[in-house]
Amino acid sequence: MSKKTRLIALFFLLPCFIFSKETQIASLFRETLSNGLEVFVMENHAAPLAYIEIAVRAGAVTQQPENAGLFHLYEHLMFKGNAKYKNQKEFTEAMNKLGVGDWNGTTGVDRVNYFFTVPSSSVREGIEFWSYAIRTPKIDKTELEREKDVVLSEINAEHTQPSRIRSAAFLQKMFPDSPWRLDPSGDPDVVKNATVEQLREIQNEFYVPENAALFVGGDVRHEEIFKIAKSVFGNWKNAKTNQTFTPSKKEKLKNPIKLVFADPSSSNSFVQVSYFLQGPNGETDFEDTYAADVWASVIDAPDSIFNQTFLENKKLEIVDSDYISGSYLTRRDSGLISITVLMKNEGSLSSVEKSEEFYKTVREKLTKEMTSKDFPKNISEVEKRIKDMQIYAMETAEGVLSSLSYFFTAVNADYFFDYDERLSNVTAEEVQDFVKKYIQNQDGILLVSVSEEEFEKRKLEFEKAGYEKINAESAFWWKEGKK
Repeated sequence: MSKKTRLIALFFLLPCFIFSKETQIASLFRETLSNGLEVFVMENHAAPLAYIEIAVRAGAVTQQPENAGLFHLYEHLMFKGNAKYKNQKEFTEAMNKLGVGDWNGTTGVDRVNYFFTVPSSSVREGIEFWSYAIRTPKIDKTELEREKDVVLSEINAEHTQPSRIRSAAFLQKMFPDSPWRLDPSGDPDVVKNATVEQLREIQNEFYVPENAALFVGGDVRHEEIFKIAKSVFGNWKNAKTNQTFTPSKKEKLKNPIKLVFADPSSSNSFVQVSYFLQGPNGETDFEDTYAADVWASVIDAPDSIFNQTFLENKKLEIVDSDYISGSYLTRRDSGLISITVLMKNEGSLSSVEKSEEFYKTVREKLTKEMTSKDFPKNISEVEKRIKDMQIYAMETAEGVLSSLSYFFTAVNADYFFDYDERLSNVTAEEVQDFVKKYIQNQDGILLVSVSEEEFEKRKLEFEKAGYEKINAESAFWWKEGKK
């Protein structure tokens, strides 16, 4: 991902005093409370509204097999009542009184967050609302049992979706050491057997100020918000033990893995093929993420070496550059590189042969082109294009703070603020080094998606070529021990 920006000066925090610092992003201010809670305020007085979000560095990446799915369940229970609002009815009524138009909570791979927009005149009440929710959730046993059914219904519905089956299968193969760190939904049996005590453990360990941040944007004044934040959250206590995070072992694949998925939603007319590789992680390899983002932007140009390499290979039957994509996604512990093409299912080669030709093109011709002296071209223009995209994304306070929230959890806040400067210093040689380190001669996962009819027609051919069929029974990591 590349919607990130930077900070131009050091932030100082002295005991018993709080200093706010304006960042190089116009009207964005930053402060850290003495308990470690980071507070970010983006002023935009275009409309009398205030966006309020609280984010926690938690989610799938902080799971273990024994609690996989409980962060998502905990997120649901946050809306069921707390020390001030005793049940969901009162909780919802309070939001209605605040004039909340849009609200939600999400549990992702790196982040759990809660957010809504209120009239700016109600900003203090809105901040207090989330304080009660995040600090004093009721977690009632009766309500827990009810909410388990809701979450399990969500999981069961999700696990029948073709896109979910496909992604779960290749992620399990890509990160075999800890696939649960990419699965916010988790193990249905863990959710079914969850206890109040387990959820309290999660609260006490992860829902603490040094592991969280408050984001407020819109028609507000940063001095006032910082005072409110100190008043509301200043007495929030941290856990007795410091937060620790152990990165995954990140073992490289010893051999390429080939998967085929008979997708009921696919057309007979096309074959989709993707190649996935482990990329740099925000926790351990963040220095490499800048070149990764430049690479992802370089290859996006229709006339790039990346696109032309595929289009020139007429055997692949690719219509145009719109049917080719490559990307890199920054995550705390599971950075991912993907290369995908959509090929017409016609011509002299079968879908299996086209997939093999794609793989050969990636491993041989493409990597050679991307490590040549001609790659990347016009890197300064690429960096300008990324920054132009950022300007567009930064048009609203919510857009700025949502991006900052993501990178606060995936890496850290400083990464967000330093980004423009670091990006401007990326050289063509560093982009090539990225390719050599993470793509060239690296084994990954080749994933072919075809229609069910095409799979049946080519089943034996896929088997002979060494492809493993994906299905719902083999895709999910938590089913392994239950067969």
